[in-house]
Amino acid sequence: MTGDAGEGRIVVHKYEQVAASIRESIAQSLSPHDALASERELMAIHGVSRMTVRKAISVLVEEGRVYNVHGSGTFVGSADIFSKTPKLTSFTEDMISRGSTPSSRVLELTRIAAPDQVALALGLAPSSEVTKIRRLRLADDTPIALEEVYLPTTVLPTESLNLGSSLYEQLRLAGYEVFRAEQEIMAISLSAEDSRLLDVAEGSAALSVTRVSSSRRGQLIEFARTTYRADRYTFQLAVTRDDK
Repeated sequence: MTGDAGEGRIVVHKYEQVAASIRESIAQSLSPHDALASERELMAIHGVSRMTVRKAISVLVEEGRVYNVHGSGTFVGSADIFSKTPKLTSFTEDMISRGSTPSSRVLELTRIAAPDQVALALGLAPSSEVTKIRRLRLADDTPIALEEVYLPTTVLPTESLNLGSSLYEQLRLAGYEVFRAEQEIMAISLSAEDSRLLDVAEGSAALSVTRVSSSRRGQLIEFARTTYRADRYTFQLAVTRDDK
């Protein structure tokens, strides 16, 4: 329904109408991992532009209802695959937003001298003290990721940590809300130990994400390396081409 907002009528954009139609199709006739109609077909079905179709698909990707495979198309999402969008959210927030129950198993909690890579990334003097946290992250008791986090002790003292709650929420309460992050994503094969922890075959494919996070004031506050099971986690990235 469209109308004049000044008359109190709700305005529904074309991409929202397309997204709603696709949701209905998924609910009525499609199964997890079934392919959606192509962009060209959706344009013809709904009488809209390619831009409108892509906007509708991006909304459904963010909801976790569909996922994209480069060169193959768009497919219906599954409850056993978690799709991460570029939004800066924690693992806990991601799982809750998808209706899953997040939990963690602490593997290591120590105060150490910062490794060279960590000190450089966080702008610390060599051998500055940091808190190292290594956790197995689970969704509905299923292992999803291995997380290794380094925090300057000046940001969040080791003894004040509560690893039963969201780390990002604790940082926020301490005055160091994570506002921006630089990330690098690499494809790797799991070691024997990491394969065992993630409950997959030795040498399985995984996604390694290295992240350096900063506060709104630009203070570097976190170095993290997270290893995700490639069979249970994907990353969805939207890119645009700059006008010349």
